[in-house]
Amino acid sequence: MYIIRNTTKQKVLLEQERRVFRTSDLALLWEIDNRNTLLTTVKRYVRRGILYGIQKGLYSTVPINKLHIYEIGCAVCGLLSYVSSETVLQKEGIIFQNLERVTLLGKKSLEFEVAGTKYLCRYLSPKFLVNREGILDEIKYSIATADRAIADTLHLDPEYYFDNELAVEKSNWKLIAKKVGYL
Repeated sequence: MYIIRNTTKQKVLLEQERRVFRTSDLALLWEIDNRNTLLTTVKRYVRRGILYGIQKGLYSTVPINKLHIYEIGCAVCGLLSYVSSETVLQKEGIIFQNLERVTLLGKKSLEFEVAGTKYLCRYLSPKFLVNREGILDEIKYSIATADRAIADTLHLDPEYYFDNELAVEKSNWKLIAKKVGYL
């Protein structure tokens, strides 16, 4: 007697462009209402190497070391979170400090570490998170432009010191700040 495996869940999962999923995402994707069935399925997929655990309730279809660090940060910090502030400012040459962690803005404030990378998620009001002006929303993660990162940083800390003042003066951060609602 042969046992036929239900591989439609696996097929649906691997057809997705996203690579990081919460258990609630998997429940919707697989149309599973029963929490015990969902958790058992996830546990079996982790055991078989189809899913990889990142944190409690957060899973990936590829090993953690193959995920982009921004993708992990945005997944942990939740919906509408994005990479901003010091991370973007350093990348754009506006500050020169060597950063120890990835800075994100999201609807909750937390510090965490995944796979040796440290993350800091700063709280930003949902009314500002919903406004996507100056944010590049990609499939895997979202990242602020330099102008949005300057506006975000000055909104959170009006006395923040920028190493490259010329870049700040040339940017359109005030226009972004007005559109977002900071000013």
